[in-house]
Amino acid sequence: MKSTSSRTLLEQSKLKYSRQRESLLDILKEQSVPITIDQLDEIVKQRNLSINLSTIYRILDAFQKHDMIEKTFNVPTQSYVIELKHAHHRHYLICLDCKKMIPINHCPMHEIIEQIEKEQDFHVSAHQLDIYGYCSDCIKNH
Repeated sequence: MKSTSSRTLLEQSKLKYSRQRESLLDILKEQSVPITIDQLDEIVKQRNLSINLSTIYRILDAFQKHDMIEKTFNVPTQSYVIELKHAHHRHYLICLDCKKMIPINHCPMHEIIEQIEKEQDFHVSAHQLDIYGYCSDCIKNH
């Protein structure tokens, strides 16, 4: 399946094109798990892209306002992590030792949410689920 170009994603989101926006989208598209803004900044520097940190923040704010990214707080790193929005949202197992994030292949919350909505007469518009523990590598090393 061919992935949508970053330029097309910007057009679909009704955001003006810029090389900096396209570059940040390209980087985010390459990531298999959410990354911190510091990690994003480090990748920008490694690629010798001329995007300073304040511009990264402004671009990410625009992406978030246009519903292009997910921004969540990561407890082990005590920082926000970002990722492009996917057709289906994702949840993660997060290692408290090495901070590795392992995607869960399905959302275990759908049935629970249906039950909550029915029992509590409450409409759930969003949810977040991160499960903390220790990955197999860290368990072996201790």
